[in-house]
Amino acid sequence: MQSTPHDLPSASLIVTCYNKPDQLRVVLESALDQTTLPCELIVADDGSQDAVRELVRELRGRSPIPIIHVWQPDEGFRLNRSRNNALALATGAYVVMLDGDCFVNRFFIEDHARQARQGRFLGGRRVHLNPSRRDYVLSTGDRRITCFSRGIIKRTYAIRSRLLSTALSKLERAQSGKCRRVYGANISFWREDALRANGFNELFVGYGGDDYEFLRRLMRMGIDCYRLRNLGVAYHFRHKFIPEEPRADFEARLAASIESNGYRVKDEFGLTRALNDSTLRVER
Repeated sequence: MQSTPHDLPSASLIVTCYNKPDQLRVVLESALDQTTLPCELIVADDGSQDAVRELVRELRGRSPIPIIHVWQPDEGFRLNRSRNNALALATGAYVVMLDGDCFVNRFFIEDHARQARQGRFLGGRRVHLNPSRRDYVLSTGDRRITCFSRGIIKRTYAIRSRLLSTALSKLERAQSGKCRRVYGANISFWREDALRANGFNELFVGYGGDDYEFLRRLMRMGIDCYRLRNLGVAYHFRHKFIPEEPRADFEARLAASIESNGYRVKDEFGLTRALNDSTLRVER
């Protein structure tokens, strides 16, 4: 492992989680086994029980980089609030985000940092693991996966190739307003852009739409979307689809949470809340 080369931006890695410490262990160990380490690893916890805190303490004791655990009470699915809690603590110029059920290959941080450009954010892809492969990884700790491995879906995404990435990655211009197939489980962006947008919209509670809404606002700011293929490879412990909550009146509430410029969340619903929150439960 090595520190960040001088030609790459310092990157904070944020991993969101809710319980499932067995999966989180694999994710965090993969994050600490990088060719280029992030400057810090922040665990954004949406109310997990003590097992997650104990895991983070264990890994912190042998980590070459700072590991920060920021926790909030379990009051339902409040992923965006936990993301803002972590963003408020991030010190890297660049931010990479993962979910707690997505582990990565050894070049993950290096790939995101090398593809970082002003005026764009990155959306990576995920190789899905079926239950048998998931159970194998969890029981053995063996994270080695290739496009020929059994028990995976979207296997071509497991090929790490700069040549393929150049050919297959696509730039969605901000004017299009589209960021198709981009998910918060594998994204990266400049911290200053997240500050301008005031982070994630905390009115999004329950499953679905929380990440897309943030990325759509970045595009309204004029930030392009780069859909990264065959670099920044992540592997997803696949789970059952969770239906989104009914949103009959949500569009009106959402509109009320955004400032007139169309991209910045009002202070009480965004990152400003976390930056000013003296009650954040942070363990370093």
